Amino acid sequence: MADNGTRVAFDREQYKQVRALVLDVETTTDDALYGADGYSISSDLRAQPVEARWEVAAQVGTHVSALAGRVRSFTETFTEKTLPEFRDQLDKAEQLFEETDDLSTLQAEA
Repeated sequence: MADNGTRVAFDREQYKQVRALVLDVETTTDDALYGADGYSISSDLRAQPVEARWEVAAQVGTHVSALAGRVRSFTETFTEKTLPEFRDQLDKAEQLFEETDDLSTLQAEA
């Protein structure tokens, strides 16, 4: 937040809201892989029985299974790697924000 247009200050409450949003996205995204009735989104999810004899039905089953496997893979990577790394970076940023009174004076470093 700018203070009289010259000072950029750390707003802890807004930062807490960002962290809560990230945690909520992580939890709800991971939970979305599992249904309340015991099914889960993975490559074994089928839209048609494996024994479907009608070619169109068999193709639908195969494609849904492949899509579900990709969704599972993406979601697991997102919730197990991407979001935890992002949370770690948020923690580091919060520590940096705590150490300075004026964010506009900080220099970016590689």
